[in-house]
Amino acid sequence: MTTSLQTLKCAECGSGALRRTGLNQYVCEHCGALSVIEDGVSDRLDRVLEQVKDAAAERLAAEQSRNLKVSAGKLFKYGLITVAVVVGLSLFFFAVNQFSTKEQIADGSRPSAPEPDRTIPVDGLKLDDGRQVLVGSGSSAKAKLLVIARNETGKPLERPGITAVLYSEGGNKLGTASETLPASLLAAGETAPVLIDLPADKTVTRHELQVQRLSAPHRSVQGPRLAFSRVRLVQDGKSDLRLAGRIVNTRKDVTLVACEVLVTAYDDTGAVIGFGRGYAQSGEVKPGERTAVDVRIPRFGGSAAAVAAWDYRISYAVKTDESSRTPVVSADRVIRTNGAPELFGAGLRMSTEDLLAEDSERFDLGQLELLPLVAGRSQIQRPLYLTEVVNRSKDVIVVAPGGVISHYDGSQAGGSVSMEEIAYLYPGERFPIRLEPQKTGRITQTRVEWKPSRRGSLPGSRTPLVVQVEGTRAQTGSVLLNFSQRFSYKYVEVKGSVKNAGTAIVRKPRVWISLRDRDGRLTGFRRVDNLPAIAPGESVPFQVDVEQNGGNFTAVSSFYQSTE
Repeated sequence: MTTSLQTLKCAECGSGALRRTGLNQYVCEHCGALSVIEDGVSDRLDRVLEQVKDAAAERLAAEQSRNLKVSAGKLFKYGLITVAVVVGLSLFFFAVNQFSTKEQIADGSRPSAPEPDRTIPVDGLKLDDGRQVLVGSGSSAKAKLLVIARNETGKPLERPGITAVLYSEGGNKLGTASETLPASLLAAGETAPVLIDLPADKTVTRHELQVQRLSAPHRSVQGPRLAFSRVRLVQDGKSDLRLAGRIVNTRKDVTLVACEVLVTAYDDTGAVIGFGRGYAQSGEVKPGERTAVDVRIPRFGGSAAAVAAWDYRISYAVKTDESSRTPVVSADRVIRTNGAPELFGAGLRMSTEDLLAEDSERFDLGQLELLPLVAGRSQIQRPLYLTEVVNRSKDVIVVAPGGVISHYDGSQAGGSVSMEEIAYLYPGERFPIRLEPQKTGRITQTRVEWKPSRRGSLPGSRTPLVVQVEGTRAQTGSVLLNFSQRFSYKYVEVKGSVKNAGTAIVRKPRVWISLRDRDGRLTGFRRVDNLPAIAPGESVPFQVDVEQNGGNFTAVSSFYQSTE
């Protein structure tokens, strides 16, 4: 290290960063070089280093002072600008507010007041004592507490709620359960039922009912009641109730939104025996448009009580622009009908469109025919019968045909089968069906309950498929029953192809292959499984083994569906 008073540099790296670490010892902060020097030189060097430090400190203090002066000037400048902007905006908004207030006063109006309190005293909602009911049937039935509420507040209520405090025998508190009434608005004077869940594993012997906080709707308008243009209450089987209705917006100025329906069924004493809530299929119904509602109504206690009357009410709101949606309060909106529901077989599966179709839209069910039964045998030689459903119409398609075919041995019922697989049956087409008498061993007569079906005009919407049979081969097979009896049976190996002759993709093609004897009677059939989607103009091969249940086959026919 050099100890020159002018340079004070490290002899190794030339750095001036020197630090004293001991007597006459200095270390370079840059490269770590250690130097030992004489006493006199060391003293002079210490004095020089102190002078260097003092000079550096003075330079740093001067630089910080300059920076503080610049920053203070900038802050002062920006502060003046900010104050000016705030003052200007305040004056602007004050002027606008004064001008708006003067306009409102000139028009006879006043600035909007705070929103009023919408709370309504709870003693205005009257509750009956409540009764325990079972909802559902069999082992799936659930215990509920049925409570009837009546609005005697004189004002509409927005989603009123009830709390039940439940007790067991001996007065032990089991807990509480709450539920809101199944209506978005309960109009003045209206009643509505509500079901509150009861514990599944404990017996409730006493309950106390409490009305939750009541409030009027945030906003509402008076308007006409909404009624179904067409409505049907039907009973499927023994207990299930179902209401299908059509809503038409006859107004020209508003769009109907949030349409919901509450349906209630009564017995001959006027007691509630079931209710259900449903919503319109379309969220918005514009002027001139229509939508449908399908409501399932669970009954209490299975099918013990018959339906003697029923009613419905429709809650809705109106929409005049993209942002506003106002609930409508209607007087006398509950529409009551005295009478029982229409009865249909348990196996019928009817869509909302089927139930609500107008008379002009319905297919004449007299044009559907069930052909005479053809006796046959299964693989294990048990009796079975084959038949077909034929559309005898010349120019009308039956849409989604269906029915329940019941069969009998004399007066003894032998079972039933449902026809519900197809979407269309074109004029002259035949759909094959198999009947197996499990109880009696034979069938002497049949009875068909057709479901209400709609009609369609040719050519319809079904994509045409071309089913071509390219080869058949008669085969025999055998089956072992219970490891003790072996039975032989006949089947036919059918090979062919299915071509899409339309212009749209057929995503789920379905094809049935039927065998016919020399008299044209059905002697066996089978559906072709696992057909892939078929693009326009393309074809796919198939191979299927069709069991021959009747006489020897002489011809093969096909039936297809290309619409889901």
